[in-house]
Amino acid sequence: MSADRQEPQRDDLLDHESDGIREFDNALPRWWLYGFYFTIVFAMFYMTNYHLLSTPLVGKRGMVAEYQAELAAAPKPQTPAGAVAVSAVLTDTASLAQGRAIFEGADHVCASCHRPDLGGMIGPNLTDDRWLHGCSIQAIATSIKTGYPLMGMMPYGTGKALDDDQVLKVASYILSKQGSAPSTPKPIDAEREKACR
Repeated sequence: MSADRQEPQRDDLLDHESDGIREFDNALPRWWLYGFYFTIVFAMFYMTNYHLLSTPLVGKRGMVAEYQAELAAAPKPQTPAGAVAVSAVLTDTASLAQGRAIFEGADHVCASCHRPDLGGMIGPNLTDDRWLHGCSIQAIATSIKTGYPLMGMMPYGTGKALDDDQVLKVASYILSKQGSAPSTPKPIDAEREKACR
């Protein structure tokens, strides 16, 4: 071998350094470079196929179609937590009698706070047109079901669950007593109770 021809050296140090770190001038292995190029090509194909095309070249459906299929297959939401499915106010005598029995019964103690005549004692008056949480059949049924524990009202009065039909009967009984004018109603708390519309 002639003296003027030099073999390329491995592990030649480059002339620059950074924070005392110097770098070798070695070529990357070909298998690593080919793998890197493959990932670039694969990423471009994947993005085009899965994200951009409405009908993909590979696979049954694209991202939008997959999302729409999953959305269609998802269970439909039921009534919100604590809400009661209410169709209409019950007005028949039997339903109102059952609602009254639950309201005044020992299992749910509604009458102990609102009084048997619904005029209010610890709890507010339920016969006037001023309400804390709404006076619609839906609002009353939801109030019965969820209660207001921070204000002393447990769900269903004492926490013993009622089914939605029983809740509807109690709510209907309460609405049937609107305007009944009990003898000594609890005074209106004007700061908290709002006029019912």
